[in-house]
Amino acid sequence: SEEEELEIGKEAAAQVEAAMGFAGSKELNAYVSEIGQRLVKHSSRNHIPHEFHVVDMKEPNAFALPGGYIYISRGLLAIMNSEDELAAVIGHEIGHVAGRHSAQRQAKSRGWIPLQILAGIGGAAASVVSPGLGSAVAGAGQLPAALALASYSRSQEDEADRLGQQYAAAEGWDPAAISDTMDALGRDQQLSGGGDPAKGSFFDTHPTSPDRARKGREYAATLNVAPRNAIVPDRNAFLDMLDGLVLGESASAGVFLDNRFVHPDLGFAMTFPKGWATENSPMAVVAQPKDQSALMALQLAGEGDDPNAAADQIAEKVPLSSRSETQINGHRAVTAATSVAQQGQEIYVALAWIAKDGLIYQVLGATSPSGWEQHRPTFETVAKSFGAASDEELAAVRENRLRLVDAKSGQTVGDIAKAPGNQWSVARTAAANAMESSTKLSGGEAIKVNRRERYAP
Repeated sequence: SEEEELEIGKEAAAQVEAAMGFAGSKELNAYVSEIGQRLVKHSSRNHIPHEFHVVDMKEPNAFALPGGYIYISRGLLAIMNSEDELAAVIGHEIGHVAGRHSAQRQAKSRGWIPLQILAGIGGAAASVVSPGLGSAVAGAGQLPAALALASYSRSQEDEADRLGQQYAAAEGWDPAAISDTMDALGRDQQLSGGGDPAKGSFFDTHPTSPDRARKGREYAATLNVAPRNAIVPDRNAFLDMLDGLVLGESASAGVFLDNRFVHPDLGFAMTFPKGWATENSPMAVVAQPKDQSALMALQLAGEGDDPNAAADQIAEKVPLSSRSETQINGHRAVTAATSVAQQGQEIYVALAWIAKDGLIYQVLGATSPSGWEQHRPTFETVAKSFGAASDEELAAVRENRLRLVDAKSGQTVGDIAKAPGNQWSVARTAAANAMESSTKLSGGEAIKVNRRERYAP
């Protein structure tokens, strides 16, 4: 039912916001929303409230959840070059909502949310000790609600393409721009070596075919396009909306400087074991040795100044042993240990709760009984490394941002790409601007480049 669809969408949207977070300036998000609201007027399901957000995802993607929640990744915005392209993609996702494509899949797999939380190495065990951590482990490096974002069928994609083009044409945007976006995605995927399916690119969730761009242009030619009524006047003004967009990994959720994790916004740092594989998400920082014999995680346990409060919450679920109040680098802390049984397997867990600046952090280490003696000293050493980040560490935090260069007459895209400071190759700079590297510029064109800059909250 539509009521159930809205409920499912609300649950999934909460997961997306918690596990991925939003990105971009208020102005950019308002711009995306304005385009979306203009398009949704033409949907057969415009009685459903639609929401449009820029999501903090480095891969180029866009997706719609049941009930009208639509997301554009900052990675997709970075390879766009016109308002028409953005309108085409948003219209496409509105088409999926209009066709109830996500809802149709969910009717067959209503239980995907708990399944996602219980999937993955250590996820089930960790979720017993700390609700929420299991989902972070299970989805480390992947889209939240991955089961909800399974691939659309070929017929669903065709329908969403046509509907999105109709909406765009009705508002005066170029309905052929969906093909320009497909071309841009193809260039990006080729330069990325085909992409990583686990990262959830647009092509993974939206099956394509070699003739899809051609079909889009052919269908666009059959549509009546309303008088142009763009929000921004030209390409330069569109790119101004993207100036400063984060490229690649965002430092706002913390970064690794070698094996030292530094969170610039919250002002803390912690050292993880050397040689362990690490994964950072807005929900938790997770680390594992190569043999996957143990798991360590750092996450927020809640607000407050008393770590005993966080420990008491866990003690209501599992018995804690060796509980002790202490100080870690001048911060109030509580340490404890426990064991949990999950699917017939016993798991030993070391825990520490540390208070800093009105927040309680939880450090968790989990391993098998046979690995307890080996890993427990490591768990304790890592927990004791938690403390305020130094000025030098904070100054070392960097991230890449999209910046614009005003072209001079006679310059080529390749000339601008080779200028000092650009982190993109010539080929990627050309692809990001939908130009050839040898294209001669008349002057005044805004050209996107990738600058590495000191992080500024």
